[in-house]
Amino acid sequence: MFLDAFRDNILSNSEGELVEINQRCLIDKILARYSSEFVIYRELMQNSDDAKSSSIQIIFETKNNVVTRILFKNNGIYFRPEDWNRLKKIAEGNPDEQKIGAFGVGFYSLFSVCDNPL
Repeated sequence: MFLDAFRDNILSNSEGELVEINQRCLIDKILARYSSEFVIYRELMQNSDDAKSSSIQIIFETKNNVVTRILFKNNGIYFRPEDWNRLKKIAEGNPDEQKIGAFGVGFYSLFSVCDNPL
């Protein structure tokens, strides 16, 4: 009972207070779950499946025997405006729970191998 009253008091008197989030740190913590270097391909394939893709292509560009760029292509449905908006909200997930990527963290696995996924 006391805790409920305490919580209610805090919530009713905390107007205008903001919580700050270090977004890069949060992404890094989420990515700690993606320890395998190959997990990004699984995540991208799951996203492709959700987009009803029937074909996937992975292209490794190299220079002096070093991978400099990885291109991942599929022939699935293009991102809609609501998909781009959801992408800006970590872990919001897809409202369609029948989709593999229902949790909304798959795309962020790209940050484990690059700083600026395109």
